[in-house]
Amino acid sequence: MVGAGISTSAGIPDFRSPGTGLYSNLQSYNLPYPEAIFEIGFFKKHPEPFFALARELYPGQFKPTVCHYFMRLLQDKGLLLRCYTQNIDTLERVAGLDPELLVEAHGTFFTSHCLRPSCRQPYGLAWMRERIFSSLVPKCEKCQGLVKPDIVFFGENLPSRFFALLESDFKKVDLLLIMGTSLQVQPFASLISRVPTNTPRLLINKEKTGQGRGLAGGL
Repeated sequence: MVGAGISTSAGIPDFRSPGTGLYSNLQSYNLPYPEAIFEIGFFKKHPEPFFALARELYPGQFKPTVCHYFMRLLQDKGLLLRCYTQNIDTLERVAGLDPELLVEAHGTFFTSHCLRPSCRQPYGLAWMRERIFSSLVPKCEKCQGLVKPDIVFFGENLPSRFFALLESDFKKVDLLLIMGTSLQVQPFASLISRVPTNTPRLLINKEKTGQGRGLAGGL
């Protein structure tokens, strides 16, 4: 289980660190509150702030960290059952993790779709990148609807793959590694309590986590 903390040394800010986190540095976007930039209702009415931020954080500008290559090493040695990531930066893919071993719980920039339910036209990374760096709000070529990267905004459901795999995966775990996550966002944070009671859990994080219930006595 990994979060934004494994990508900060790549130059990508996390969300909640005071002073340096993403939510502390969004004043220039004229938001009613910082989290609004990732709320689906706000995005549909005012997509410009998100796409302006996306230009700064877009995949392809950053390189994987030691943490990403550590997971790749576990994969290459046949020790990685699955990587559940909160990150949308695609650095797990860049480091060479097999997409079959990856659950991007909060979605990914790797693909995009038209938001109109009657359309849902898919678009790839290069298509979205061209429009974002041209300072254009991406519009569907088929219906002119708003196109959004397949990252999970507040107010949207997590990918079906997340729910489909967690039931079987966490029963099989013989060691749960948790790296770079504050464990404040649900339902991702609750995964720590899904492993068998005798399964060791190792937390590697810069700050204390906000999730005491599942970690009490175990880490």
